[in-house]
Amino acid sequence: MAEQEFHIEIKELLSRVETVKAETLSEAIEIVMDRYYAQEIVLDAEDFKGIDFELEPDTQIKEKIR
Repeated sequence: MAEQEFHIEIKELLSRVETVKAETLSEAIEIVMDRYYAQEIVLDAEDFKGIDFELEPDTQIKEKIR
């Protein structure tokens, strides 16, 4: 059997809970988003929660068409 080429996607999940004071949930989310996009919050290896390996979806379609 001939070797085939596979495109395997690696997904890492980083997650952290930030505590902020705000008057509403919308305001709290906006504060955290602003801080994140201003790079005041940077997720790193300590925030690692998991990993997944899977066949890249576009590859499956191409393989079926051939």
